[in-house]
Order: sequence, then structure tokens, then C-alpha cells
Amino acid sequence: MNPLLRSLTFFLILALAPFGAGLHAAEKPGRLACVGDSITFGAGTGLPAFYSYPAQLERMLGKAWEVRGFGDSGSTLLKAGDKPYQNQQAFKNALNFNPEVVVIMLGTNDTKPQNWRLKDSFAADYRDLISKFKALPSRPRIYICRPVPVPGIGNYGINNAAILEQFPLVELVAKEEAVGVIDLYASLDGHDDLLPDRVHPNSGGAERMARAVYRVLTGGDFEGSVPATRITNWQGFEQLEFVVAGRACRLVRPVKPAKGNPWIWRAEFFGHEPQTDIALLKLGFHVGSIQVSDMFGAPASLDLMDAYYDHVVKTYQLASKTTLLGFSRGGLYAVNWAARNPGRVASLYLDAPVLDVKSWPAGKGVGKGAPQEWTKLKKVFDLTEEQALAAAISPLDNIKPLADAKIPILSVCGEADTAVPYLENTAIFAERYRALGGPIEVVLKPGVDHHPHSLKDPEVIVKFVLRSVGRPSENSDESAAPKHRSGKTHPARRG
Repeated sequence: MNPLLRSLTFFLILALAPFGAGLHAAEKPGRLACVGDSITFGAGTGLPAFYSYPAQLERMLGKAWEVRGFGDSGSTLLKAGDKPYQNQQAFKNALNFNPEVVVIMLGTNDTKPQNWRLKDSFAADYRDLISKFKALPSRPRIYICRPVPVPGIGNYGINNAAILEQFPLVELVAKEEAVGVIDLYASLDGHDDLLPDRVHPNSGGAERMARAVYRVLTGGDFEGSVPATRITNWQGFEQLEFVVAGRACRLVRPVKPAKGNPWIWRAEFFGHEPQTDIALLKLGFHVGSIQVSDMFGAPASLDLMDAYYDHVVKTYQLASKTTLLGFSRGGLYAVNWAARNPGRVASLYLDAPVLDVKSWPAGKGVGKGAPQEWTKLKKVFDLTEEQALAAAISPLDNIKPLADAKIPILSVCGEADTAVPYLENTAIFAERYRALGGPIEVVLKPGVDHHPHSLKDPEVIVKFVLRSVGRPSENSDESAAPKHRSGKTHPARRG
């Protein structure tokens, strides 16, 4: 379609639409739901949580807005299509969000031949979807979109000819339902390079989509670059979300940072049993994390952790030494990174940690193991079964650098752990560490399995971390073994 003719048609539709449904009525900040398929999810962006168009839009709009993406891959607007959006959990989640603004972009998967044969139902099904949002208590303002273009021959049966057929249907529904229209087709028309698989926009394409929606909501263009950091709330503290080396990262800030900006670093399972994190935040510590799941402490994951450390220490002037928290398989990351970087570690708090991959996930001891995770581990390390069992890739093989640096370690374990057995992991680690002169304390929880992690009252853990950074707590007996009503210090395991 000629761009000038498309623009004239578009603005003619707006002129005929009921007052208030137009594009340039600035919205008040609120909850915004982005409804759609894999394009809304951000499937082509590399990191949807940060580069999908809803994620970029939220950073443009600022923290007064709460923008959530409810994209479901493969979904159709058509209720009789091969994957109707209204049948998916994403739709239920969008309704439960009770948004004040809704942006809907569906129709791309409807162009597949098996779906577009039902095109006579497209307008009626769109009206039905809109009615579900109109019925919400929030009475949201609703926008529906012209889907993004499909370059060339498309992919997966998706094609541009059917997208163009949807234009008059979208505009008719918008007029009848008194909702706004956003032309996302125009935002990417002529930018085939931003749709590398001929369907899904990459991060640059998603940015153009976000800018188009921003223009509609605010009545003006977004100036400058998309903010590199998302500011949210975690447990009442300011949380910064950003990307380092292509990985999602976070840093939670205390209300009042302690002298020297001390920090703890969750190696895995951020937010699980957060009582220690919260207690230390209240004492002025930062809490950091980078997403390295399913990498099992392999060198590639340690490289990513190096990049994260360099970024946060330089950007936020954090202390040069951190305390790593290794929960369960997080022990693989925490210990292996500490062994690589002993001069950057103040202490280690290990909680039911995996310290021998032959125990978990291989399951070669008394533990039940995890066959699927063992397969993943071998792939990440690029090892055969025999090589993986013989290789020095476990924390048990990386003890000496920690002991040479005299890094304090606290390990909290369930005495009856059947997933990561204590006797195959922490017991061996502690014995070897102490033999090398390393300081280690072990708190055993009688009768406790792998869960629950940590201690309900984290006082023991908090005091340990404070000691490790040279901040002994008031009225504490530094010579006493740590005690806790939820566990006991194993007398043979205290260093």
C-alpha cells in the first residue's frame, strides 16, 4: 500500500471515530497490559524480559507506569483458530491484572492458511475480545493495532497479504467499539532488516514498536535512547534491572548504604527464602544477581559473573569484595567463581550447596540425582559421561585457592537432605577445607531435607556476613559458635 495513501486512510478513520478514541489523548500513568502473540512476548529480541516492546515501553514511560506483556506464542485472535488467545493462560493473566490501558496486537498467526480461511469471523472475534476487557472493573482505555509487516515470503505460513486484509477490519472494529488504533505496521514498514526471520522483530524492531505506542499514549515522541535500567520495587527497596553481557541482571539498593557499599551476591535462586537478603539490606548492604541458570558453574558462566562484577563495582562503586550466597546448585557458581577470584570475595554463605556434581545431578552416590540436569551439565561442559565423572569441575576440586585466601565460609544444611546429601557434599568439603587451614562453620538442621533452605531467623547468617566484612555486631560473642533454634553447629565442623 502506498505510504501516503495509508496515512490518509488512517487519519480519516480517526476523524470519523468517536471523540476520545483518537491517538493523541495523553494517558495518565497506570497499569498497561500489552496483549498479543510471540511478537508481544519478544521472541525475536534475544532477551524478552528486557528487550520486548512492552519492556522497552515501560522504561520509556518511567516508573509511574506498570507495563506488563501478556504475549503468548502462536496465539490467534480467531476463536476457532489453531491456538485461540482467549483459551491461553496469558489472557487470564491479562484480565487478572485489571489494567487501566490495554494495547492489543493479534492477527499475525491468523494469517496462516489454516486460520485465515475463517477470516469472516475476525471482526466479530475482535469485538468479543474487546468486550472482555471492557467488562473489567478498571474500565480500561483500549487500543488495537495493525500488526507488524511480514517481509517477503514470510515464515511459518504467516504472510503479508492477509495482514493487509486485516487493516479495514481493525479500523471498522475500532470505530464500532470506540477504541483507538495504533499503526505498528507503519513503525516497521520498510525496515525488513529488523525482522530477521521475516516475522519477529529483533530488539531494534521492538524499540520502534515501543516508540509508536509511546507516541499514542503521550501525544509526543520519546526523545533520546531507551533507558538502560529499569527501576522497580523489591521487598520495599529500590531494584535496578539491567543487562550485562546479554544477561538479565539486578541490583537491589538499601535505603541508606553502609560505609564502603558492602554487598551480597545471589549466585542462583534470587528471592528464595529472602530473610537474610532483607536483613542485610536493612543494614545497608546491596544485593546483586545475574541470570546464569542451567550453566552449572561452568567456565562460561564464570565469565558472565566476571562481567557482572566488573560492571556493578565500577558503575555503583560497590565494595571490591563481596559475599556470595550459594543456594543448592548455586553452590557450583559461588565456589567456582570464588576459586577463580579469591581476592574479590569477603565470604561465602552456602545453603544445602551442591559441591560435587557426581552426587548431584549425576546421582552416583546415595542421592536421587537429576538425570535431565546431568544431561544439561555434560552439554554445558562439553563432556562425555566418562569425562564428566573424571573431570575436576566440582567445588570439591577447587578448594585450595579459597583456603589459601582464608575466605570464611558458613554452610547451612539439612542433616537429612536426600537431594544433595550432606555427607557427600558439605561434610567432605568442610573436612578438606579445614585441613588446608580454611575457616568454615557448618550449621546442621536435624531431620531437615533439602527444603526449607536457610534459617527462619537469619541472625546467625547475618552476624557471619558482618564479621567477614569487619563489622562485628553489637553485643555479639565473637568467640562463640553460632547458635540457632532451627539448627545446630556441628562441633566437628566448626573452623
